[in-house]
Amino acid sequence: MHQWFKGHLGESNLRTKLLLLFTVLILLPLSLQGIVTYRHFSTTVNHKTEQFTIDIVQQINANLDRLLKDLERLSLMPLYDQMVLSILAKYNGPMGSGTWALSDDYLKMKLYTSGQAYNRPEIRGIHLISNSGILFSNVDAMSADAVWDSRRDTWFSDLNQSDGEWIIIPPHEPSYYSSPSSEPYISVARIIREPKTLARLGYIIIDVKVEAFGQILSNLNFEQEASLLIVDDRQRLIFERVEEGGVSAYGELLKDGQLQELRNRQKKKLGSRDYLFVQHHSSYTGLSVISLTPLAVIQKESREMMTFTLWFAVFCVGIVTVLSVLLSYRITRPLIELKQAMSRAEQGNFNRRVTMLSNDEFGQLGRGFNKMMEEINRLFHEVFVLGMREKEAELSALQSQINPHFIYNTLESINMMAIQRKHAEVSDMVTALGKLLRYTIDKVDRQIQLREEIHFVDSYVRIQQIRYGGKLQVLYEIEDGVKDCLMPKLILQPLVENAVYHGIDGREEGGTIWISALRFEDELLITVRDNGKGMGETEIEKLNEAICKQPANQSLQLSDQDKLGLNNIFQRIVLMYDKGSSLTVDGSPGQGLAVTITIPL
Repeated sequence: MHQWFKGHLGESNLRTKLLLLFTVLILLPLSLQGIVTYRHFSTTVNHKTEQFTIDIVQQINANLDRLLKDLERLSLMPLYDQMVLSILAKYNGPMGSGTWALSDDYLKMKLYTSGQAYNRPEIRGIHLISNSGILFSNVDAMSADAVWDSRRDTWFSDLNQSDGEWIIIPPHEPSYYSSPSSEPYISVARIIREPKTLARLGYIIIDVKVEAFGQILSNLNFEQEASLLIVDDRQRLIFERVEEGGVSAYGELLKDGQLQELRNRQKKKLGSRDYLFVQHHSSYTGLSVISLTPLAVIQKESREMMTFTLWFAVFCVGIVTVLSVLLSYRITRPLIELKQAMSRAEQGNFNRRVTMLSNDEFGQLGRGFNKMMEEINRLFHEVFVLGMREKEAELSALQSQINPHFIYNTLESINMMAIQRKHAEVSDMVTALGKLLRYTIDKVDRQIQLREEIHFVDSYVRIQQIRYGGKLQVLYEIEDGVKDCLMPKLILQPLVENAVYHGIDGREEGGTIWISALRFEDELLITVRDNGKGMGETEIEKLNEAICKQPANQSLQLSDQDKLGLNNIFQRIVLMYDKGSSLTVDGSPGQGLAVTITIPL
């Protein structure tokens, strides 16, 4: 055999030798490479498609969190509007006993609810309901009842048992609409309580159109042949988008408790088709987003690749003697580049793109890969930017909770002194108040120097000293070199205000407040101490626990105004400095209180 090959190859020309050499050295490796490449590509594409589906479901849940968080904040607004609380309290009584309300009250509540619903097309109606059933709404008076008995609707019992927490009510048809609706509504609701006594004043119900949940999918590259379900923590259906030409899968999944038993990324057979089950749960809303993607759709590209590989192998057998080198080069190079790009994507680099794009199937695959990478990169940066904006919004919301009663009391004091007697001190108070307003309005930075905060406190103290007739004394114990240290804005004034109103106010002999600041290693320690009424050890422990453990998004549920100010300060410094910061309260009855803030430098 060896002699035969030697004799014939020796007599053959170079073309024959090259053809035979290419036939042996190209067809065999090419066949092996095709098999290995297909298996690797099929596995990688299936995995990427599954991961992309998981990312899309997570993004949908993140969008739901943002939508519902906005609605939750909207449901909190009546708690801080005294006009709304006073009107609801005016129509108190057993549910169903209400008959009518004053037209002036209807108009005020109409303007309030309409303002809250302005430029929110996803909201069908915002309804404020008194305990007796008087209904105030932004909806046209001909479309909603003015008096509503909630006992006619079974879903209302969930709201009545919520104890003030916001809840999500699955699709339902409220009976307070005068004309029947062509579609149900999803509602966000809570009980409205009087902030000081916690007595129930009524309810707020925000009806959201079901199509608002569908619009969340409009900006996402969600598979059209897949089904999507949104259920709450009680497995009740909130929203379902059925695949084209398909049927609802909710009943099938709920049957025999299958929905609770299914695990994420599990294969599930429904009817005659196999599906990939992907579920993501939101700890904030309690909602779970479930995606059911047909496995045939996930494996579609793999099957297309297999078909192409088989036909390509047949094609190569026919023309390998002429174009083997050229074809092998043109075929393997795009595959290698695509594989390298996918490997970089696995490592988190979503900026690399496939550059060699031809007009064949590999070019289409490369363009599809580039499009997928662009979409993943966009979603990644979108989530990052939205997370930063949400953090900034959280900081702004906390800063906006500073107690405004100081400004009201100051203006009232100036007015009373101006009426009772003409005095030069009024000018001082106006001047100091002007400094306060300029500081709070003109200064927009989150961090300022300690000296600026002290100047701000000086203006506040000047007003209070005039008000208390010289009975208030404030002493500063500031260590050299710390006045240039940076700190959050509006930190000292609330502490001094608490010391004045809750410690020294009402004492005939007045009192003294000490403000000290010193540097200890890499920390700035700021203490505001007074010799006022003080608190007991048990009360101080409860106050410290309430300040440190209360989440930022629930701080407004504290009933005492001093707790609100301290909690606000604590949440702000935690958001800005994380665990390196702290706020503690110490003191004793009759000896005053001392509030200490620790800020890392």
